[in-house]
Amino acid sequence: MTELSDSTEVKVVVLTLPNASDRQARIKKLLDDAGIEFEFSWGVDGRKEHDPCMDMYDEPKRLRTKGNPMSPGQLGCYAGHYNIWRSCAEENRKYIVLEDDVVFDQAGLASFLKAVPKLPARFECLRLFKNKTRNHKEYEIAETGGFKVLRYTKGPMSSMGYFLTPGAARKFLDSADPIFLPVDIYMDRYWVNNVVCLGVSPDFISHDYHFDSMIGYEPKSGRRPLFIRLSREFFTLTERLRRFLFNLSLSRPFRSKKVTHHG
Repeated sequence: MTELSDSTEVKVVVLTLPNASDRQARIKKLLDDAGIEFEFSWGVDGRKEHDPCMDMYDEPKRLRTKGNPMSPGQLGCYAGHYNIWRSCAEENRKYIVLEDDVVFDQAGLASFLKAVPKLPARFECLRLFKNKTRNHKEYEIAETGGFKVLRYTKGPMSSMGYFLTPGAARKFLDSADPIFLPVDIYMDRYWVNNVVCLGVSPDFISHDYHFDSMIGYEPKSGRRPLFIRLSREFFTLTERLRRFLFNLSLSRPFRSKKVTHHG
């Protein structure tokens, strides 16, 4: 085992469901081959289980803002990440969180683990994959440990792999109620949770498309009533305005003249 296994600076956790043995075996082999110690974090199958954090689910608000309910799988996924945030805060230890259907570049992950002690405290949460969301800008705000730290003006809409500090975990926990959006979209709402949306370059994590999603979505229910459509549009416009104003308010450490556009 490499010296990375003895590091107490960061803990690698893999979110998985107890019955996902094929996913567990695959990612365990990848991490073992890389010489990286990790722990499985047992998630919640929202189709079969109820987690206490699901009591924060506000379905009326969900229907007003999106027009359809969250699926049991989406709620279970949220609960899995929520419980990881709670563990991170309680242990007061930095985490790298991986979902069980990711692949990663071994050298990239190993380099990032070594870079963690060099990361300034203000970098509370870093997505470790490429932001493929359309119409966002990337600001290069720092370079440390061989990685460029990027600030995104629009979140990447994924929670497949991220670096998490106890400070960010507490912020996510403090502003989680009510739950009405999938966990990755909630993480992207930095104007609500106050965790600035950051990434790294080069990225080193991606999704393994050999696995089907275990989350599931509620079927669309035809044309929605006018009130719901207007409410949804109002929510979308409000979110864009709040995101814009928050971006304007960011302090100097999160600003840079280097900008990349993604259409």
